[in-house]
This record gives sequence, C-alpha cells and structure tokens, in this order.
Amino acid sequence: MPKGAWLSKPQEHLGPIGLIILLVAGSLACPISLDMYTPAIPQMTTFFDTDATTVNATLFGYFLFFTISMLIFGPLSDKFGRKPILLLGTVMFTIAGALCAISTTIEMLITARAIQALGGGAMNAVVNAIVKDTFLPEKRELALSAIQVMFLLGPVIAPLAGAFILMGSNWRMIFWVLSGFGLLCLALVLLFQETLPIKERYVGTLAGSIGQLAVVAKNRGFTIFLTVTALFSLPFMAYIAAASHIYITFFGLSEIEYSLYFSSAALFTAAGPFIWLLASRFVSARRFTTIMLILAVLSGVAMLVVGQSTPWFFCLTILIFIMIESCIRPYTTNILLSQHQDEAGATSSLINVFHNVACTLGMALAVLPWSNYIIGIGVLIIVSIIIAILTWIMLLRSHIPLFGIKGEDPVGIWRD
Repeated sequence: MPKGAWLSKPQEHLGPIGLIILLVAGSLACPISLDMYTPAIPQMTTFFDTDATTVNATLFGYFLFFTISMLIFGPLSDKFGRKPILLLGTVMFTIAGALCAISTTIEMLITARAIQALGGGAMNAVVNAIVKDTFLPEKRELALSAIQVMFLLGPVIAPLAGAFILMGSNWRMIFWVLSGFGLLCLALVLLFQETLPIKERYVGTLAGSIGQLAVVAKNRGFTIFLTVTALFSLPFMAYIAAASHIYITFFGLSEIEYSLYFSSAALFTAAGPFIWLLASRFVSARRFTTIMLILAVLSGVAMLVVGQSTPWFFCLTILIFIMIESCIRPYTTNILLSQHQDEAGATSSLINVFHNVACTLGMALAVLPWSNYIIGIGVLIIVSIIIAILTWIMLLRSHIPLFGIKGEDPVGIWRD
C-alpha cells in the first residue's frame, strides 16, 4: 500500500498503519483499564483491609470520570487541536498508572484511578474525530472496523492478561503494565502529526467550545440514530458483567472452560465489521440496519428458549447478538460522524458518552434479582432492541433528515 493512500492528511512518521495502531491503543484505554485489574479485586480488598464495595469505587469512579473527561476534552479538541488533547491524556494516563501502582491507601488508589480515567477519556474522545479528519471517506469504515474489532477484544483479553500477571506477581504489577502501555502510546503520540489545521478550529470561547455538545445534540436525526445504535451496547455489557456467573455458577464450568467460551465468542465476533463491508455492496445501510434489528430480537428470543439448556446454545445465541452489534458499529459511527463537518470532537464525544451510559446501565441491570442471568440478558436484549426498532421506525417515518440514511421525506423500512 503506498504511504498516505488511505489518508487525506498523510502521517509522514506513522503512516496509515501506525495511525490505526495509535487509534486502536487510544480506544483500548477504557476497556483494559476497567477489566485488567478486576481479577485482583479480592487481593486488593485484603491488602487495603477494606470491603469490596469500597474497592469497587475504583471501578465505578473510573467510569464516571472517564465519561466526564470525554464530554470535556472532545469539544476542546475542536478548539485546540487533536494532538494537544491526545498528548495531555496520554501523559495523565501514564502517570496515574504509576500512582495506582504505588498507592498505600485505598483513598490514594481511588484518586489515582480518577486521574487515570480523565487521561483515558481524553485519549478516547479524539479517536473518532481523528478518523474523520484523516481517512479518505472510502477508507473510513474500514479504519473504524479495525478499531471496533480491537475494542471488542479488549474486554476479553484484559481480564485474562490480568489473571496471568497475578500468577507471577501482585495487583501492583497490573498498574505498572497499564503505565507501560501509556508509555507506548506516548511514543506514538509524539510521532503523530496534527490533523486539525488552525484555520479549521473552533474560534469561540472555551465555554463555547464545550457548548458545541449542545449544538450537535440538537440535531434530532443524529441524536435519535445515536440512541438506536447505543441501545445495542446495553445487553452487550450486561453479558460482560454476568458471563462468569453464567458459565461457572449456572453451568458449573471450570475457570479454564469459562475462559474458552468467553474468548471464542469474542474472537468470532471480530468478523462482524467485515460482514458489513461485504454486505454494503448489495444492500443499503438503512435496509441492513433494519435486518440487524430484527435478527437481534430473534437472538434474544432464542436465548430465552434454548439458552439455558447447554453452554453451547447460550454461547451461540450471545455470539449472534454480539456479532450483530459489531456489524453495525463501524458504519453507524461513520454516518454519525458525517452529520457534523466542523464539530468532529464534540460529535465523537457524544457518540462515546451515549454508548458508555448504555454500558453502565447494562452492567447495573445485569445484577438485578433475575431468576437467572440468562433470562435477564435475554430480556434485556429483547426490550432494548424493541425500543431501538420503535425509535428507528419513528425516525424513518418522520420528516427528520439523516445524511446517509434519508432526506426530510418519510421513507419505508425496506425500500431503498
């Protein structure tokens, strides 16, 4: 591939492959920081002589500050450029990882995790914006697909890596590894060339730049379509939160067997983004979205009917749903980014925040007192996607335009 063939704004030092590696690393900041240390929570509870609820504050606190960070730094990147925000976030993430590793009290760890979340949020906030700035339109979905594949694998690889680290060390080493990951990202960031020229940046006040979030959110087509896509994240994270209980407690599998089932589902769904790239030659985004919504509901029904019988059937039904989720994420993100040409940072932030809120809600709903977790996840799939279908139909039959999907006139669900 000739250097710069994919890029409208070539990266002389990184090239397209190096840029994708940087963007993948930035998108992984959240899942690896959340999931890598979870196997060490019992060990940390003993070390700090506290209870699990207090230690879990390092998990929920991270998610809170990560979301706040994206809301702030995404719009700021429209004013100051992508590289300063990416550099600041990477430095914060790296230093905070070291502070976590040397923490002597639970209060220090919680504070360091908040700083780490702010850094990780800044890194993540600009990923989609850089994709929009840099990649040629015909290559954008492929770049987003590569990033999405790694994002899906992150929640699977991270806890396994954390467990492996604990076999030869303690919880502190996990945070040293995260800090080392930050250093690798920093090396790539230093080679990264700014993608937002000064003449294209937001020229208003600091508060005004953050206020661009409201400008983007007022686009009804954008917000409604984002709601449809974000609803897929809710059952996905419910599954991530409950998977160990289902495979180990409900089905009575060993930890190794659980890891194999859990990992295999994620590995197969890595093909999801490329299914859309193939299907897009024959079907429009509107029709494909409708098909995926229907199949998603059917996967939830199948889970309720046969998912409790064997781990194989459960794994198959959740695999279908996760693959559907991974199919729609790249092209829907591309469509959402295309709605606003001058507020890519704010647009990227809102996309990530909507998905994070859905993920948080999914994790919370997963632990409700269901008769068993399989029924809970099946119900969450059906309810979430039915809401998404109704919202989708409302959008298509409205006079609300959505670039890449419809104009102002109402359209049918199937006809292109």
